[in-house]
Amino acid sequence: MLTPLDWIEQLRAAIVDSQCRVKSQVVSLSVGLEAIAEEFRAARARESNVWWVGNGGSAALCSHLSQDLLNKIGLRSLALTDSALLSCMANDYGYSEVYRRPLSVLARENDLLIAVSSSGNSENILRCVDLARDKDMRVITLSGFGADNSLRERASDVSVYLPCELYGHAEVGHETLLHSVIETLWLERERENAAPETRQSAL
Repeated sequence: MLTPLDWIEQLRAAIVDSQCRVKSQVVSLSVGLEAIAEEFRAARARESNVWWVGNGGSAALCSHLSQDLLNKIGLRSLALTDSALLSCMANDYGYSEVYRRPLSVLARENDLLIAVSSSGNSENILRCVDLARDKDMRVITLSGFGADNSLRERASDVSVYLPCELYGHAEVGHETLLHSVIETLWLERERENAAPETRQSAL
């Protein structure tokens, strides 16, 4: 019988064992997370938009972390989670187009797409990645469940695969990994902003 503590231990193991690729090359978790951090730094430098897409719990983490990127890092970050927009797209074009259709109008070359899917096989998320490639956008993917899932096999700038079988592990694990990048970037920015005051007080 799985206990809550067992569940937490399984989550910890999945996070530590996450598998990363940068430009299809297998890299360590630390290198993969730094590559995500560099994508965020580069997006801020070129004033690009960051777009987030996910379903269910993944949509919730996209909304949460999108506002963290905007608030803490100063990035132009948007999660396509408006209920009126989603229902309009689903009604008019089908659920597989709920994200791709708005992105086809809003996203631009060199924008960054963060595509999150626990199973890695959500058709509406895969279509966004295909669109992003057609538009010459940057792409970060996060997936779980089967190691051969379709999202992981799509071409991306950074891919993170969480070896797990439960939705809770995938959702919390993906959020933890992204949180680790965003919050350390925020701390880095705080240190940079405080540095001039520290130097001034030492004079």
